[in-house]
Amino acid sequence: MGSKSPRGEFAARKLVEKRKKFRWSSMYYKRRMLMLDVKADPLEGAPMARGIVLEKVGVESKQPNSAIR
Repeated sequence: MGSKSPRGEFAARKLVEKRKKFRWSSMYYKRRMLMLDVKADPLEGAPMARGIVLEKVGVESKQPNSAIR
């Protein structure tokens, strides 16, 4: 029985190509190479974390004021 991968003295190119091909099955490699995290960023890297409003909360002020802030 032979091994699955080439082991010869001049087999480097084939081993490199094989490794390149199978790396795409890794979820983390694929996300990194296709830059999916960068493309899915809704703020596109801008420092505006407070700009996303999740919920508006009305806070009543204390006496003697009656405003809602």
